[in-house]
Amino acid sequence: AKMGDSMVGRVALVDTNLHELVDSGVFQYPADRYQLGSLKEYVQPASIDLPVSGSIFLVKEKVIPFSRRVADLLPELVLEERSLKGTGSVLLRGQTYLVHFGRIHLPEGHSGSLSPKSSIGRIDLMIRGIVDECGLYDTVPGGRPADLWFEITPQSFNVRIKEGLPLTQLMVFRKDEGVTPVCATESQLVFDGFGQPIEPQMHDRRLILSLRVPDIPPTAVSDVSSPRRNADSFHTPPRSTSRKAAFNDGSAATVDGAAAAPAAAASLVSRESCDLVGYEAIATNEVLDLSKIGEHAAENFFRPVQTSVRGGRLTLEKDRFYILATKEFIAVPLGLSAEMVPFSHLVGELRAHYAGFFDPGFGYGRGGEVCGTIGVLEVRPHETITIYDGQPICMMEFFRNVAEPAVPYGFSGNNYAAQQGPKLAKYFAQ
Repeated sequence: AKMGDSMVGRVALVDTNLHELVDSGVFQYPADRYQLGSLKEYVQPASIDLPVSGSIFLVKEKVIPFSRRVADLLPELVLEERSLKGTGSVLLRGQTYLVHFGRIHLPEGHSGSLSPKSSIGRIDLMIRGIVDECGLYDTVPGGRPADLWFEITPQSFNVRIKEGLPLTQLMVFRKDEGVTPVCATESQLVFDGFGQPIEPQMHDRRLILSLRVPDIPPTAVSDVSSPRRNADSFHTPPRSTSRKAAFNDGSAATVDGAAAAPAAAASLVSRESCDLVGYEAIATNEVLDLSKIGEHAAENFFRPVQTSVRGGRLTLEKDRFYILATKEFIAVPLGLSAEMVPFSHLVGELRAHYAGFFDPGFGYGRGGEVCGTIGVLEVRPHETITIYDGQPICMMEFFRNVAEPAVPYGFSGNNYAAQQGPKLAKYFAQ
């Protein structure tokens, strides 16, 4: 079962357990690939990043090999084969590619779930895991060895990838029939902009997450109802050193942005001084090189989106890609992890998130000193829709860990641990 189906009867492994799995030979590569020991450097608090290597295949169509092996289907699928060694390969927008990760053999009683990494979701790079003879995306069964493949589709930009770059992450679960479901009231999971606890809004044990659309001053009112896009105002939101200058209400949340220290929690986005809603991807033939961190000009790939009417509302256009922020501040205690549910018919015809895992320590710190943090949504509407400040946009599930991680989120080199508003991927100069 996928994580989103039910977490009853399963617990998530943490970093110490994942190191043990690597040592035990769960992940196996062909001789010319990365060595097993190198995977330890990719371990996160409750997940492990999986790097690409070897060759990449341009394919003419997508396929989920139910009762079949991907390798057996390649002759009729492949249009071109390229190497990921050296400078790697450019993947073109709108095309689909397959990469063989290697063989994975989770122990009996275990299962795995895959999700794109945060930086990958923020550039609209769709990546899904395919396991031989499984028939389900992003699902790794336990008790048998199987080859794992990545299906990669750039949706907004041409990208360059090369060997060793991690694009997706794996969470591993162990059966535990005695585990009890997480109750949203057993720990403080949601805060407002002042760091004060607020009552979580729930549906079927899932936390309802809402969108932040800041209002504009009366003097800036326009009669145009579409988003205001101004390339000259390309910036990240200003920060306030006082909690009282932050959001004054809330009703939902998202992913990717845990504060690593109390100072980060105290530096929140000022609602009064920032009308930036987020960013929208623009059409471009530029290539985004994923091996170059902080070296790309953001204005070549995105434009800022700001509201242009009173009332905190925003129109999202069909098949566009947006980077938006959440309204609530979320905390994930060390004994828990979480997943953002990417689709829900209850909130509209849109995909609200690509990178859905929340590691323990997100918005929490080591001992609860961080009173929640906002997250970033990667939104792709399937129909044009107008949404309002505080409107539900997605849902999140919490589940229990085997133990607390040795290194919580925000203390393990995370790129977005202190984000304070809509934030682009690490590849852009900011």
